[in-house]
Amino acid sequence: MGLILQIIIFILTIISLLALYLVYKFYVKPKILMGFYEKQGVKNLCFYPFIGKYSFVSRDIMLKGDGFYSIKDFLAQNPGCKYSMTNLAEFVCIQLYDPDIIKEFYNCKHIVKHKFGVEIFQEFMNGIVFAEGEEHTRKRKIISQAFHYQLLQSMISPLSEIYDEFIDKVKDKKVDDCISMFQDISGESVLRLFFSKSFKDYKYRNKTMTETLSDLINCAGQMAKSTEYAFLGKGALRFGKLSTLQKTTKDIKKIFKEVITNRIDSTNLDDLKHKQRKDMIDYLIENQGIDKIESENKITIETIIEEFITFYVAGLDTTGHTLGMAMYYLSVYPELSEEIKATIKSQADLTSENIKNMKYLQAFVNEVLRHYTIADQLFMRTATQDIQLGNLKIKKGTVLNVGNLENHFDPKYFKDPHQFNPQRWLDGSLDKLPPYIFNPFSAGKNNCIGQHFAQINIKIGLIKFIQSFDFEIDPNYKLILTFQFLIEPVQPIALTFKSKKL
Repeated sequence: MGLILQIIIFILTIISLLALYLVYKFYVKPKILMGFYEKQGVKNLCFYPFIGKYSFVSRDIMLKGDGFYSIKDFLAQNPGCKYSMTNLAEFVCIQLYDPDIIKEFYNCKHIVKHKFGVEIFQEFMNGIVFAEGEEHTRKRKIISQAFHYQLLQSMISPLSEIYDEFIDKVKDKKVDDCISMFQDISGESVLRLFFSKSFKDYKYRNKTMTETLSDLINCAGQMAKSTEYAFLGKGALRFGKLSTLQKTTKDIKKIFKEVITNRIDSTNLDDLKHKQRKDMIDYLIENQGIDKIESENKITIETIIEEFITFYVAGLDTTGHTLGMAMYYLSVYPELSEEIKATIKSQADLTSENIKNMKYLQAFVNEVLRHYTIADQLFMRTATQDIQLGNLKIKKGTVLNVGNLENHFDPKYFKDPHQFNPQRWLDGSLDKLPPYIFNPFSAGKNNCIGQHFAQINIKIGLIKFIQSFDFEIDPNYKLILTFQFLIEPVQPIALTFKSKKL
């Protein structure tokens, strides 16, 4: 009996110590650090154990029909606020709103991506988006030399072909999930950007490459936001989904490596100079060369695969969601389709320069990116040492980020911010918009290297679909936004694509 009692006491002691540790880690420690920032005048947006500002989501859905309404409305309620803070898991997170401070943030070498969440995605993609310092500079230099005007211009025809393929599939049909469809298109466009070909004939466990890559993204997203990961770290996932993710990643990288190796072995440099339609691989072979060993000016096959997967994921997020939401806005405001159509000439005029000069089309895309901000923040960053931004002293380990969502709805810059109004980008009201207030593709040295491709992709998609269809949505559909891994509609956007009457 005495032994049993000792065991019970031991177990209760362990449980009590664990409970005290969790209370300290997720409540006491962040509260102490938040007190340090409150003394400096940092506005406390919200403290809620473990989930911080995301505690607003359910309430805002119920009251406003938008899970992020409170965050979007924050600067309207707190005009002139330069920064705020909340908690997430055991971290204190500071959101920056002031453009001068944001500039310092982007230029500070002592602010790097936080491993929380990122380390999961790095299991299957470890491209330029996750690189820091000299490694980022080196990779960007190599890739940017291939990612130039000629490549973008040469992609217009393949992108048009991809959209034509999907247009034929959905003509006079209802698509149950518009965002998902455009994610498929985006995935195909990145495949052809790198490889000039579709991978429809390549299968992994009876799934296409696009389906397999999408499964990897969803798997990583689920793990990154899981409770066990937040409490126990990546080790808690080692023998479950993480193991599956690692094996699948290894297998598909082997497939892509074989494809790239065959391309290199079969490429004649003299023939390549006269090739009319080049892809990213062609430009890398032609300009830098591809080696087995990474060097200052050359890149390995493994690195190309990492960059491809990174571009693929970024394309699904940015292009897929933006086009899906653009179609929603066009279905709700059909007059905007006519405005855009009036700026579009014939399809034969689709050059990057002509597309760039379609002012209303650019205004519409800007407004979609502003009004529907795909993510409420960038990848979390952290201070690697004590630093100072403006007058704000930052402790080492504090999480920092740019409040894009709040800035995109700041009435100081955007009149009637909750109203969808592309005209605001043309009427002169934003001519003096400060840098760093509207940055859907990030800014500074870490801005999105694929942003021009994404913009052309989005615009070609809009042009092709607007020229082909009228968009019909269920009149009873109500757009309600929530937080999954990104900002997503609660119910998928279902649209019918009605062929335009000649």
